[in-house]
Amino acid sequence: MSAAVNVLDLRDADQDVTVLVSDDPGSVLLDDDLYAKFLKKLTSEVAAFEPDLSTATSRKKITSEAFRITRFKTSIDEAGKKLNEDARKQINAVDAKRRTVKADLEALADEARRPLTKWEEQEAARVDYCKAILKAIEDCGNGLIGGEPQPFGVLFRELDEKIVINAELGEFEDQARVAHRIAKDKLTAAFEAHKRAEADRMELEKLRAGKEERDRAEADRLEKERIAKEASEREAREKAEYAENVKRQAEAAERAQKEAADRERRAVEAARLEAEQKAQAAIAKAEAETRAVREEAERAEQQRQAIARREQQEREARERDREHRGKLMGEAKAALMAQGAGESTAKKIVLAIIAGEIPHVKMEF
Repeated sequence: MSAAVNVLDLRDADQDVTVLVSDDPGSVLLDDDLYAKFLKKLTSEVAAFEPDLSTATSRKKITSEAFRITRFKTSIDEAGKKLNEDARKQINAVDAKRRTVKADLEALADEARRPLTKWEEQEAARVDYCKAILKAIEDCGNGLIGGEPQPFGVLFRELDEKIVINAELGEFEDQARVAHRIAKDKLTAAFEAHKRAEADRMELEKLRAGKEERDRAEADRLEKERIAKEASEREAREKAEYAENVKRQAEAAERAQKEAADRERRAVEAARLEAEQKAQAAIAKAEAETRAVREEAERAEQQRQAIARREQQEREARERDREHRGKLMGEAKAALMAQGAGESTAKKIVLAIIAGEIPHVKMEF
């Protein structure tokens, strides 16, 4: 600016502008009015000159004037280069200082935020612990501890004694109590279904044992009948040897006895078939009821898993949206801070934009 002031002083003194530019070529680069006067001066001089190409003096004058203008061009260009070099040196010095200031203030900002950072880390650990408790409760309801299936007694002890729900869970306490109640109900229902299935199995085994006992009794009866038949035949043969009359009587008695035995055998066989059919019908009914209980339990489990998957997907979607919004808001705040706004001011501006309090400005998520 000192050069510009000198230019104004000399111009006001009616000095030749070409003399000023010769002394300070860079002045026309910093003063548009001076450059306009300088260009106008040279243009008027060129226009005022009337060459006579027939004379060597006139031709020499043309060459001299063109060379003088070229020298102005060269000196002004060199002065511009010098100004650029000086500006670059100043810019480099400012950039170096900016880097130092940025590193110092970032370190100081980290130190200032250290208590909050430490609290955030502790809070994240607490939230992870609470989520682990919720996961353990849900696993117990699904029959698992540590990802492994466990007996019902162990699962009930885990829910009732080892998993503690208290105020330390903070905002997760109510959710944990609801999850505990759901898990306890599911585990109780599964246990009742297991007991019913076990009772059905024992009843089925009892029916099978009864059938086996009846089969053994029938086999014993048939064996006794065979022995009795053989004894009767043997006795009949002995009587036949003594007399024909006794033989005829024995044969008649044998036929009568055989017919009675046949009738009795047919009656026993009919009773046996009827008992076996009833036993098979009872077994089929028990098996059908067992299948129905198992299928109902499987349907209930599938419905629970579908609900759990939907709830998990909804939680993950909400978490991704929250992280996405937080990231965009953080980037917007950082951009405002990079423009010179303080952290608190930048945060208020971002919140005001999201709330729609700044006309014609909005944030897309």
